[in-house]
Amino acid sequence: MAFLLLLHEKMRLQRNYNKMVLRSSQLANRKSRIANNITKVQKMYSNKMTQLEQSTKMLQNQFTMGIQNMFGLGTQNQMFNPMNMGGYGITSFVANQMASMLANGGKAIELPDGKGGTLSTTFDQDKYQAMMTEYMSGTLKEQIGDNNKGTGRYGANGTYEKVDVDAFMRAMSMAQNQQSQAQMMCQQMSTNYQTNISVWLEAQKTQLEAEQDAALAPLEAEQTDIDLEQAGLETQMADAKARLESLKQACSEGIKESAPTFGLG
Repeated sequence: MAFLLLLHEKMRLQRNYNKMVLRSSQLANRKSRIANNITKVQKMYSNKMTQLEQSTKMLQNQFTMGIQNMFGLGTQNQMFNPMNMGGYGITSFVANQMASMLANGGKAIELPDGKGGTLSTTFDQDKYQAMMTEYMSGTLKEQIGDNNKGTGRYGANGTYEKVDVDAFMRAMSMAQNQQSQAQMMCQQMSTNYQTNISVWLEAQKTQLEAEQDAALAPLEAEQTDIDLEQAGLETQMADAKARLESLKQACSEGIKESAPTFGLG
């Protein structure tokens, strides 16, 4: 009778142990799936962070290029050619400012003649464009006569007078000074934008991090619950295994004691 009770207890304990092994396996599989989900969430938000930084950099570049183009200092409709090694290239900004100055609202431009008087000249669009072409070609120079002295006429065909060239060059100098001011303004506007967008970027990163933490929280909580349950199962399984070994030993001895000896004992 005692042997049967031991055998019954052993079988009951073995079933419980088998259930714990199955549960442990299920928990391990579940934990593996959670770990994969955590990795997916982390990768997703890492990609979002990278995209955010890249798009922010693109916005910075677009803003800088936009204000440069707006001032005629960018690449859009830019007349300056960096491959022109002659050194006569000017930017669209300078050209536009010169055109406005030389047009002078349709009024004559007066310059000192160096003798206490004044000289005057006027510019229309055709004259300005023609002189600009000669300047870019390097021919807007005083012609030299047979006596190796200046003739007072300028340009390839002697089309212009000194007052024309002086007015043209003065306008260029003033436009180049304005360009320097415009460049500083562009730089300041670009710096201000970069400062502001950096603040915005940090706020966006903080929001993404908060969203990631919220997405990971339930997964990490479940992962912790599984770890705790696994730890408890391991303790119970170790105890059950030790008891099983003890019951197996007791059952083995019980079998020996109950076996018939046929008078040999």
